Amino acid sequence: MRFRLKKATVIALTGVIMAQAVLTGCGKKTVDYEVDGNSTQKGGEQTGTSDRAGIGGKLGVPESCNETINTGNSTLGSITVNCESIQTPDADKMDVIHFTPHSFTNEDKKNMAEALFDKEKGIYLHDYEHRIKSEIQEEIDGYKEQIETAQAEGDTSWITFLEDEIKNLETELAAAPESYPDAGDYSGDAFLGTIDDVSYYLNIYSYGGDGKEDIIAKGAMTGMGSNVSFGVEKEDISVRPYEGASGGYMTEWADEGGELGANMSSITAEEAENIVLDFLADLGITDVAMTSHTDLYWQYYDENGETLATEADGYVINCLRAVNGSPVYNGRVYNVDNLQLNGWMNMPVEAFSFYVYDGKVVRANWEQIFSQPDSTDENVELLPYEQIIEKANTEMSKYYEKYPTRYKKVEFNDMRLTYYLVSDGEGKCKYIPVWVFSQYEEYTDSDNSDAPEQLVIMNAADGSIVDIIEEAKALGCYEDYSAEMIVK
Repeated sequence: MRFRLKKATVIALTGVIMAQAVLTGCGKKTVDYEVDGNSTQKGGEQTGTSDRAGIGGKLGVPESCNETINTGNSTLGSITVNCESIQTPDADKMDVIHFTPHSFTNEDKKNMAEALFDKEKGIYLHDYEHRIKSEIQEEIDGYKEQIETAQAEGDTSWITFLEDEIKNLETELAAAPESYPDAGDYSGDAFLGTIDDVSYYLNIYSYGGDGKEDIIAKGAMTGMGSNVSFGVEKEDISVRPYEGASGGYMTEWADEGGELGANMSSITAEEAENIVLDFLADLGITDVAMTSHTDLYWQYYDENGETLATEADGYVINCLRAVNGSPVYNGRVYNVDNLQLNGWMNMPVEAFSFYVYDGKVVRANWEQIFSQPDSTDENVELLPYEQIIEKANTEMSKYYEKYPTRYKKVEFNDMRLTYYLVSDGEGKCKYIPVWVFSQYEEYTDSDNSDAPEQLVIMNAADGSIVDIIEEAKALGCYEDYSAEMIVK
């Protein structure tokens, strides 16, 4: 990893913000369902019916929802649920998966690196503490270029700062090796290897680490699981050169206003998805669900920074962790109005993103918590839809009493039955079935449903409301904002 300072740059590390839900009374019950879609609770209480297939039909879930929820003693004037399409899993049952959060061992990192890289060409340690001479010299040269710019602008204070940085780098340069050390016992967390004669990096960042970064927000180290990133070590055009280009990068977002041709890829999006599945299977990850794909764009620029060309070639494939083939909820709570408290929540969403070009993955990034289940409660008993609405009428207002919103109206426009990550006690976790009510801003090009402004999560087994803040604290994924920046 190389760093180049820029004047007036603010460095901030932010995690993927997500909260947890509280589970009570799931147990290991089994629900009896009639074949025609009528759901029957133990004890014989009949519920409604639905034309839906699978679990949605069994629970009597309608296609859409237009409900008014009691406001109780909250400060709200109204709570409504107006959802044109209620989402339910494409499955006949839902389970609870108990597991211990995955922690990458040295052997795990070794297996991953050897599965990705050409082992015979060497795998090397590639972190900031083991930089080589050419890497440090490149940073020095960059600072010298900035000094020339600062001299032209008469910025003497910035020149002094850069000159001091160069002196420190020259000291580091004198002691630095010519080449990267071997990966050794894989106790490091950043590695370099070769694929088809192109250098790639593999970084594994574990939340709750020891704070080795030069400048970090204390809360940024809070969380669980790990972030894994993989990609081209040099500029992206080392994979796909373009004549006359000084630089370039790949992206899922093309510049607006340009003439974009058809995707030049020799494979289809479906074939790209299969490449991703094979990539994950090689790493021992099989329980994911494809959620979307877009074209992969290559943007090239000349020595003046002007765009030379934008070409679509390849695909960006997005996935989520899945339980029984059903994706888990991927909402992030950083924008939820009534949870803007004096704290930092950093629970990762197990989301995966892959760039596929020329028949292979050339970039990947994902959050990983789950590896193998400790145990599974199969076909757990869930409340039928009508009882969930009844619970919402009695419990939702209490939640807004504890965590009031600034607004007078809450207008949920999304309702879905899905899976959510919660505490299982003593540092363990579980994915459980939940109902998620959310309100989000709808855009022309995106529904923005993963960044809700209002969010209420209900345990699908008993209708209890999630206390997101308390759950985050229970899992060690909450940090007070009062913590000062750490500068080492």
